[in-house]
Amino acid sequence: MSGDVASNSVGLGAGWRDWRIMGVRIGLLVAAGLLAANAIKLIDLSWFAVRYPYTLDYGEGIVWQQMINIAAGRGYAPLGVFPAIVYHYPPVYHLVVSALAGAVGGDGLATGRAVSLGSTLLSIGLVGRLAFAAIPADEPRRVRLLAAIVAAGCAASVPTIVSWAGYMRVDMLAGALSLGGLALTLRSADRSARIALASLCFVLAIYTKQTSIAAPAAAFVALWLARPRAAWTLFALCAGLGLCALAGLSITTHGGFLRHVVLYNLNRVDLSRSLLLPSAIGPQIAAVAIAVLAAGATWRRLQPTHITALRRRLASEQDAFAAFLMLTFLLVRTALLPTILKSGASDNYLIEWWYALAVFVGIGVVPVIGMALAGTPSPRLLLMVMAVIGLPLQGYISLLSASDRDGLVMQEPMRAAIVARIARSARPVISDDMALLIRAGRPVLWEPAITAELSHAGLYDEAAFVNLVRQRRFGFFVTAGDRGDWLYDERYNPPTADAIDAAYPRRERHGDLVLHFPRGG
Repeated sequence: MSGDVASNSVGLGAGWRDWRIMGVRIGLLVAAGLLAANAIKLIDLSWFAVRYPYTLDYGEGIVWQQMINIAAGRGYAPLGVFPAIVYHYPPVYHLVVSALAGAVGGDGLATGRAVSLGSTLLSIGLVGRLAFAAIPADEPRRVRLLAAIVAAGCAASVPTIVSWAGYMRVDMLAGALSLGGLALTLRSADRSARIALASLCFVLAIYTKQTSIAAPAAAFVALWLARPRAAWTLFALCAGLGLCALAGLSITTHGGFLRHVVLYNLNRVDLSRSLLLPSAIGPQIAAVAIAVLAAGATWRRLQPTHITALRRRLASEQDAFAAFLMLTFLLVRTALLPTILKSGASDNYLIEWWYALAVFVGIGVVPVIGMALAGTPSPRLLLMVMAVIGLPLQGYISLLSASDRDGLVMQEPMRAAIVARIARSARPVISDDMALLIRAGRPVLWEPAITAELSHAGLYDEAAFVNLVRQRRFGFFVTAGDRGDWLYDERYNPPTADAIDAAYPRRERHGDLVLHFPRGG
């Protein structure tokens, strides 16, 4: 009798385990399907963006004009009252887009967005490559491959990355170059060619977006522990290339390069920007939880309490080196999260952080995949729940997030009409949607947001510009919203807004844009 009870208990336990494995398999399959659907959505939305002729993000128009000026040799010029153009970033992205647009005869805006899309797809692939390298080598190859695919899929489903993949902005190219440098750092300890290529990627990333310091910092720390000589070689090459580029840009711009990318970028601290963090992280909380668990497990796996033992392990085990490299990258990027408090910052400041987290999502799901494929021991309950329930739910929510494609298409005739009015204006036009100016054959001569910021810092003569407004030196203004709207108030300080109200009191609203005309004009 007792034997029968014991036999039944074993049978029930085995049955429960079989059902649990089946549930994990179903959850992972659903997650994989939704991650794949989100990747397709990213490509679809970005391809629409490449073909859309007008602004999708405020910064696109100024980046387009900066590209035109830099390609013509007029970049980083002194800041006047009017024209007043600030060059927020180094020139690599602008030069790449200009060269490609010239080579294929393409539109500057479309080419810039295509570069961002291509950079994003490359970054997603590199996330998978780095995750595969950082997973313990004793795991079965198919487990590592599937986990790497999950990591890549997670990167492709982050709303921030989905959005910025279709913008003419520098961020996606900078991210791809940073990840490329990290991938080249793998197995580079005794290969000088790979160190040289990694250094080139890191320097190009910094000269695409000057805050791209996390990847080279992580590479130096990891190499310094594993192969100090290789680390100092990397440092010397990065310093040499970077200083040569700095000297060349400083000489050719008569010191304007540093003035623009450093002095004019020291924005105020805006604590309200901290709200970007919960709004960005909340929908991705399952991925963040898995990544945090995986980062902790990686730390314990490396056993970093004894520096000598850690050095030996990083020097002899490629998977340990890759894991430490990515852990350092994640820690540096996390330490840099407060930079989002910079006035004017957006969720693009999180892009590289999301890439690092995605790698650790791949590492984190390894035991769950192992359980599903081979019935290995169950992982921690929280990890399993996040992987088989949280990831599918997160993927479903990301997939449902609406795009305004139909609205944008409906606005095209309205924007085309505004372009025609700008082209007919006998005087310069100021527009928040700066792509409208370029479409009308007019250069962007004044950017609202940066001059408002520089006025607060005492680096721009706002009073002189206010006089120009009151003298009606401009044909009309095109603004996103009107006075009292937070975007308008952020871009137009009260003295400028007062002058616009006085000199351009007649308003026309066209969708999200407001046109301000002089009385009787």
